[in-house]
Amino acid sequence: MNSIAPSRWDALDVLRGLTIILMLLNLSPGSWEHNYGWLVHAKWEGWTLIDMVAPAFLFCIGAAMPLSLERRAARGATRRGLARHVAWRALVLIGIGVFLNLYPHFDFATFRIPGVLQRIGLCYGFVGLFMLATAQREPPLRIRPRPLVIASVVILVSYWALLWFVPVPGYGAPRFDPVGSWPAVVDRAVFGVQHLFPWWPVDGKVVFDPEGILSTWPACFNVLFGALVGIAYARARDELPAAATVITGAILMGIALALQPLCELIKNLWTSTFALFSAGFSLALLGLLIPVTQRPGVRTALQPARIFGENPLLAYILCFLVAPLVDRGLRTAGQAGFERWLAPNAASLAFGICGVVAIYLLLLVCHRRRWILKL
Repeated sequence: MNSIAPSRWDALDVLRGLTIILMLLNLSPGSWEHNYGWLVHAKWEGWTLIDMVAPAFLFCIGAAMPLSLERRAARGATRRGLARHVAWRALVLIGIGVFLNLYPHFDFATFRIPGVLQRIGLCYGFVGLFMLATAQREPPLRIRPRPLVIASVVILVSYWALLWFVPVPGYGAPRFDPVGSWPAVVDRAVFGVQHLFPWWPVDGKVVFDPEGILSTWPACFNVLFGALVGIAYARARDELPAAATVITGAILMGIALALQPLCELIKNLWTSTFALFSAGFSLALLGLLIPVTQRPGVRTALQPARIFGENPLLAYILCFLVAPLVDRGLRTAGQAGFERWLAPNAASLAFGICGVVAIYLLLLVCHRRRWILKL
């Protein structure tokens, strides 16, 4: 019986770090009006590179979970203790996300309730507890892939069927739009529009949230899919074959694109095709990284990604904590300064890169002192 691999999975660490770097670039431009297309989310149908960041991070979380849980069990943790750890970590992530949405004004009447960390916490909690509940009963703890495959299929099919077949009261079916789809209607009913994402109104009205309740269900697929890849890595005698990993990812992306007549690829609803496409994208990118992360020169160049990847939560929190200070004139001044030499889009990116570098320097200090924010 193969045991979980004892060493860190370098390609996964690099992928996690790259997703955080891209996320920070998206969150800290010099100008919100000037940005390259690959750093701007698709407004509805379709996808851009930045749309792949959140699902790739969920994929990385899933890929690391079987390794982490089985290692903890090997060190003596009980199944019940692991379940408490997963539940506690999920609650803390949700709590941090709510706090960051309240910060710095703490306006409880209008603050946004859903968010990125809230979704990560929910997906991590649901999938982690499911993996423990369906794991091999006899010691040692061993995560079973078959229940994860079944759950993945159930999630994709059930969510598509909900959007396609089940009529939305007052709107009908199928609905894949920001006003009359099930996710949008449920979020407005549960949270109220005053607590939803306010920056992408439709006809001047806030009507949906990209990290809402129902769309968190298909986001769990990305964590489950990552967990299956993590199990494959843990059970393999050697590194996963890069070519097969890339090809498998490309096939999944192709299937998702072929299914668009039945289910549009929409990140804001996290449609089943988007979940499948983004999972394939994450797998293909991991496959591209597998053969190069250890090469001389390339390994050195990717070291910043590793440092971001080992402390992603701290990087994310730092970005949000300094955002109010940046918005008090620094962003405008920085954009104007860079526009003296660069086009507006390039100036906006340059400012974002400066922000990423500043956070990297803080993370580098933490790396050298082994200060890792863990839950």
